[in-house]
Amino acid sequence: MRKKATPVMDVHDVTETSNRVFQFGAIALLFAFLTIITNVIHGNTLSTILVSAMFICMALILWLNKYGYGTITKIAIVSVISIFIMIIAFAEGRDTGGYLYFLPVLFALPFLINNSKSYLWEVVTYFSITITCFAIVLVFCDERSTWQHISDETYTKMFYINNFSIVVLSAAFSYLSIYLERKYAKALVIQKNKAEDAVEARTKFLSNMGHELRTPLNGIIGATNLIRNGSSLPEQQKYLDILKYCSDHMLGLVNDILDFNKIEQDKLELHPSKCNLKHILTQSLLPFYNRFEEKQLELKLEIDPELDALIMADDVRLVQVINNMLSNALKFTEKGYVKLEARLKKHEEGKMEVLFSVQDTGIGIPTDVQHRIFDSFWQVYNESTRKYGGTGLGLTICQRLLQLMNSKLLLESTQDKGSKFYFTITFPVVSINQPSSIKGETDLSDLSGYRILIAEDNLINMMIAKKILEDWKAVVTPCENGKIAMDVLAKDNNYNLVLMDLEMPEMDGYTALKEIKLLHGHLPVVAFTAALMDNNMYTSLVEQGFKDCILKPFQPAHLLSKIKKYATKPMQEMAEMN
Repeated sequence: MRKKATPVMDVHDVTETSNRVFQFGAIALLFAFLTIITNVIHGNTLSTILVSAMFICMALILWLNKYGYGTITKIAIVSVISIFIMIIAFAEGRDTGGYLYFLPVLFALPFLINNSKSYLWEVVTYFSITITCFAIVLVFCDERSTWQHISDETYTKMFYINNFSIVVLSAAFSYLSIYLERKYAKALVIQKNKAEDAVEARTKFLSNMGHELRTPLNGIIGATNLIRNGSSLPEQQKYLDILKYCSDHMLGLVNDILDFNKIEQDKLELHPSKCNLKHILTQSLLPFYNRFEEKQLELKLEIDPELDALIMADDVRLVQVINNMLSNALKFTEKGYVKLEARLKKHEEGKMEVLFSVQDTGIGIPTDVQHRIFDSFWQVYNESTRKYGGTGLGLTICQRLLQLMNSKLLLESTQDKGSKFYFTITFPVVSINQPSSIKGETDLSDLSGYRILIAEDNLINMMIAKKILEDWKAVVTPCENGKIAMDVLAKDNNYNLVLMDLEMPEMDGYTALKEIKLLHGHLPVVAFTAALMDNNMYTSLVEQGFKDCILKPFQPAHLLSKIKKYATKPMQEMAEMN
């Protein structure tokens, strides 16, 4: 039999508060009834009438509460009880101790207050009513009643009865307040755990979906690059360009969603390396030239000559910020130009402060909504913006990345005239005017003599990688999983590099790596994966023995640079060196 789920109390549940009001009123009615009997026994006619009137009022309030007038009944019940305690105190005198019923009322007030945004108003109102009535009794009420005759013996009996009742009520409401606090704390913990479980489930889902989406995208982008670089009919070229643009755009959307997931989990990190600032800025424009030509827009680039320097930066994330800004400017500009500018602001003590800006002549952003543009999933909207697509995450991701770089994305914009996004970053300088040895250079694409083993279970991705490597004159051995790779290496381990997918049937990449380290320790292994990579996973891969990782979809230039960096030298090169 399926176990029934335990309901979780909503800490803002109005019904819960209404139930507490009824419970409090029921307790008050019970004690009012007992007080009526006590006064009848002692012959206190006036007190009996007053308490009976309070009883009737309380019953009416509870009737209203039952039919949904919770907001009115809470303040009514506090007011009625406080006022009647005050009046009864004047009717009996302070020597009966009846005025001390204000104490259990004060203990009961937290029991009535709703856990909502208006709780402060309720606290002030309810406590003010009770304390005011209590103060009036202390200042103006006589010790003995001037309204009715009560004997000394009756005063003594009523004093002890009232004090006993007050202690019992105060203890009861104190316990209920503690019980409710524990109940709310438990509900909050359950809700927190549910939220964390939901985030974890979403993260796993996005990770799996990211892998599943990036894997076919790798095939699409790889095949497109191969066809575009090969021979094709002139009339086919424009369709290949469309295919290239759409696949790159889809990859950008997938990456935006995955990066936003990292932002929410605070897992977005930087990996600085040596790079030439002028070079990466120039390269960042390459994907945009055709798109600007199609819209007949001018794409301008102004780079300070002094930025031709090697710096320490996460070039991938810096280019991501600039590309997001350029893509945003292109999307919202129909005529005129878009300009990327990088200017040196300050250079001292091995550091370089650079101002980056992207300016456009697009639709601009109204002043009253400029503060919202960095919100997630938000876009400027007017009657013409339905044609603009996107996730609305680009600027949010840019802002978070720049925060990691100790910077901030700023905006100057005038509606219908254009916008300017800009930020400033300080980079550590490695050397000036040394554009050689730039990360990502692809001019030495001859891999003659290199033998590379690829373990990849996806046949399309295998075909793409094999074709690209063979075009670079490398000798490639394909293996469908880690077990086949180990069988191949057992017969011939004369390879310069192993590209290893992580998730494969029969033997995954992690297990195959352990075997390679044990049996063929000289072989460098690079992870070849479409998994959602963060710093923890990257660190874990390196600690296990992977030299580095190549993420799918991959760019050929990136693949080549990793091979050149980690592959052992071919035999003929080793012989020439000797």
